[in-house]
Amino acid sequence: MIEAKKKGYTLPLTFMSNWLRFQKKTAREWRSGKYHYNSTLIQAYRLYTLALAGQPDLASMNRLRENRDLSNESKWRLAGAYALAGQEKVAKQISATASIDFKSKNYSYHTYGSVFRNQAMALETAVVLGDTAQKDIAVSLAKTLSSSRWLSTQETSYALLGMAKMVAKNGGKDMNLSFTKGGKEITLDTKQVIALRDVQTTFGSNQISLQNVSSNVVYIRLVQSGKLPLGQELLDSKNLKVTTAFVDAANTPINTSNLRQGTEFIAKITVSNDSGDFVDNIALTQIFPSGWEIVNTRFTDAAGGVEGAARYTDIRDDRVNFYFDLNKRSTKTFTVRLNASYVGNYYLPGTQVEAMYDNTYYARGKGDWIEVKK
Repeated sequence: MIEAKKKGYTLPLTFMSNWLRFQKKTAREWRSGKYHYNSTLIQAYRLYTLALAGQPDLASMNRLRENRDLSNESKWRLAGAYALAGQEKVAKQISATASIDFKSKNYSYHTYGSVFRNQAMALETAVVLGDTAQKDIAVSLAKTLSSSRWLSTQETSYALLGMAKMVAKNGGKDMNLSFTKGGKEITLDTKQVIALRDVQTTFGSNQISLQNVSSNVVYIRLVQSGKLPLGQELLDSKNLKVTTAFVDAANTPINTSNLRQGTEFIAKITVSNDSGDFVDNIALTQIFPSGWEIVNTRFTDAAGGVEGAARYTDIRDDRVNFYFDLNKRSTKTFTVRLNASYVGNYYLPGTQVEAMYDNTYYARGKGDWIEVKK
């Protein structure tokens, strides 16, 4: 929110003031050991964001600094808060006791944390302080970002945020290089430190040659992507299973490949956790054909329309997103009422379900063509 405001985005009225009031109150009331997990990082992050917003709470920062249980990642965030508050001497004293060699902690999942995410947070502080550690941290983050390793949304976003701040603070040399594709040479001459160019390829073998004509080192990454044809998606699952059935009001299965216009029916989506572990932060996405309409009556006296034991349900024009947790070897079923509204042929994408912060839990279904007749 703060970063967006700094970039010129307009925030809703009273949004920032309400948040600041809550954070200040919570910072003053915070006590060590109040929770069964290590909460010093939560307090340190809270104080960091207050300082980032230009309203540091020095009293709470000093109190946290004296905490004997201050974790390594908490030290980096607290040092960042002091640096942003103009207390650079204290910030450097704290960062000098911190390490860039992060260890995995059992309580990290409470903050969606990991060794990689905490390194990215440390990079932000190192950049503010002008600490030489930022080079080693940035190189480590860059290697992981460019690898095939799966990263959670927390890890990716914080790493990109930290890297962007590092680049903006330290600058970079101009790029001047050329690349040849299919006999055609293209020059890339820019003052930007990052440049992205699309290179069209054809089916079969392709060759690209690059030449750097300047004296600085340029890091090149070639990213290839593609999309499978409709109806040829790959079925895949790991620890989770998902099935989608379509039934009428009497719970009788119906064939959706050939529906009469105006037909009302229900999509029943069942998700099963086949593992022996509790899985939290699961996201279930079901996209529907544009010829169908979601019957959303939750805001009326009739209620209903979309049902299921989800912590949060996001209903849009063409899809419904459910967010929930699953106990070990348990199942949840979600229902969406639909109407075959528009005549024509449409594509029904496969159902997607995944644990947002753990790629060992997912299931992907296959799509199919449907028709709505008069």
